Amino acid sequence: MKTKVQLIEREVKTPGEIITLAEELDRDYKKLTGISLLDNNGLNSLLQTSSVNGKELFPKNFEAAFVQSGINVPPDQRFFTIHDREAGGYNIEIVFTDGGTAPKYPYTLKIYLRLENNG
Repeated sequence: MKTKVQLIEREVKTPGEIITLAEELDRDYKKLTGISLLDNNGLNSLLQTSSVNGKELFPKNFEAAFVQSGINVPPDQRFFTIHDREAGGYNIEIVFTDGGTAPKYPYTLKIYLRLENNG
């Protein structure tokens, strides 16, 4: 199995800021199989909306804490697993709302996406 991690980064300048992300997933990988956020954004942050190719990924106002991981989690277990989601060149769109509790501002929001091909 061929695997790649695609990174989306944006600066969050102020508490409560809303960040809109729209990125093309790598065309060479067929499936989105996992997502992970670093825990540097504090608590109470939301994925207001999230979709791939217009199809909802998580319910509206999904708590970002469900897909966050910290250094206490082994590296090979840091991704929230996603099943049967086509990737290859489709757009991922996320509206992220900062929860206002990050240790410092500004900080870099980092969203890691695990992409895979079978074979």
